Amino acid sequence: MSNVSINIDGKEIVTQEGEFLLNAARANDIYIPAICYLTRCSPTLACRICLVEADGKQVYACNAKAKEGMTVVTTTETIEKERRSIMEVYDVNHPLQCGVCDQSGECELQNYTLEIGVDSQSYTVKDVDRASHDWGHLHYDPGLCIVCERCVTACKDMIGDNSLKTIARGARPSQC
Repeated sequence: MSNVSINIDGKEIVTQEGEFLLNAARANDIYIPAICYLTRCSPTLACRICLVEADGKQVYACNAKAKEGMTVVTTTETIEKERRSIMEVYDVNHPLQCGVCDQSGECELQNYTLEIGVDSQSYTVKDVDRASHDWGHLHYDPGLCIVCERCVTACKDMIGDNSLKTIARGARPSQC
């Protein structure tokens, strides 16, 4: 692959052609939020927080690839509104639990919520009791899962196993 020159937020950078925009930005100390993306894993496009504008079009930085002369803007009013709406959905039923959660103060979801400025909640869903599971080395609480798919991606890409997957779910059990 050859090197290409791209512009991110007015900063000219050189990266490999075809490199994901998120990786190119991170390598050059340019911040783009991303919940679902893990380094050395394939993009999942699950969180949609890494929304940016590339050459005038909205794309996801974890999946969009660098091309020669590309211009990327990481924050616009439209992008900020979209990120806020996405975070509000992720935060449904979570803010009530932050004060008693063991991770409070060290929680990535809480950090993104504060950073993106979600200080009120427009959405509500009736909370459904979902039993947590303790599998020895792994504790899973489906009531706190935001379906970011990081666990699925890590299992697939780092372990080489497709044992984990996401399934459809909602506030009400499905009816046959």
